[in-house]
Amino acid sequence: MSLHEPITEAAALRRFPELAELVEIRRAGWDFHRLHDENGDLLGIAASHSKQRYTDAVFLFDRAHFVGCRTVTDEDDGGVVWLKEGKDLQEIVRELVDLPAPGEPGAPALIIRASALWTP
Repeated sequence: MSLHEPITEAAALRRFPELAELVEIRRAGWDFHRLHDENGDLLGIAASHSKQRYTDAVFLFDRAHFVGCRTVTDEDDGGVVWLKEGKDLQEIVRELVDLPAPGEPGAPALIIRASALWTP
């Protein structure tokens, strides 16, 4: 395989089996976007899936830094209701997609407020 030849899904999964979770959510209709800095350099990848009342998202920054979140929309008060950062992509994706929809029993509903403290 040359440097510029696209890698196949099968080859990627052989080399990085943890990507199987991303394949599954892509097949389920999630959208993927490249995240670039102000110079155009790649910072990471974002995957998201929106429903009428909420959006689930996963951010991949490198092989050991992932963030998953769910945001809800509400006419009066929306925001992040679930957030997890870690090194295990499979765990984060599975927990996120297994969350009940807003309004269903067990669904996260408490808005996570940002801290007022500045941290360097």
